[in-house]
Amino acid sequence: MNGKVTRRSALLFLAVVVTAAVSLTCGAGGGENVGPSQPVAGGPASPAAAPTPAPSPVPTPAPPTPQDEPDPSPSPDCIHDTSHGVDSVSLVIYFLECGGDRIPGRPDMKNIPLGCRIHFNATPRDGMNAPTCSKTWPVWQVGPEDLVSGRDTETFTPAYTTKAPGVMSARCLVDGVRSGWIVLNIVDR
Repeated sequence: MNGKVTRRSALLFLAVVVTAAVSLTCGAGGGENVGPSQPVAGGPASPAAAPTPAPSPVPTPAPPTPQDEPDPSPSPDCIHDTSHGVDSVSLVIYFLECGGDRIPGRPDMKNIPLGCRIHFNATPRDGMNAPTCSKTWPVWQVGPEDLVSGRDTETFTPAYTTKAPGVMSARCLVDGVRSGWIVLNIVDR
């Protein structure tokens, strides 16, 4: 019986000594806050473990754009102080360019010489008929194509060159609102 008590006492004593040694080595004794391990002064420093790189995020692919819908164009810059919505669109001939000369447009202008460039001007207007900002660029309808040619994208002031005599027409659509038609006769000089 005495042998069992002695062995048990020895094991208990050994456990207390090991616990005390571990506590002193790790710095957890004397009411200190338990924190990250610190190197013991005078002892060899253990090699620092290399940091494990964080996994790189896997990029998510953008959803596919339907083929029949064009990319939206940015909204036009606005030169007016209002953005009350478009209730009407005024369309005029701003000027003609004929043989290098600039001819101002007039409301009664109906005959356009062959070979001249027609410069249109579309102005979106609010319910009080004041110029206003639009959310979209005008969509132009100018033709027929065998009489005039020109560029008609992302502008309120497109230019079209007359190619053959005949009757042509022009209008535009801004924020779902159509301008009135301008009908012109292209004539030989």
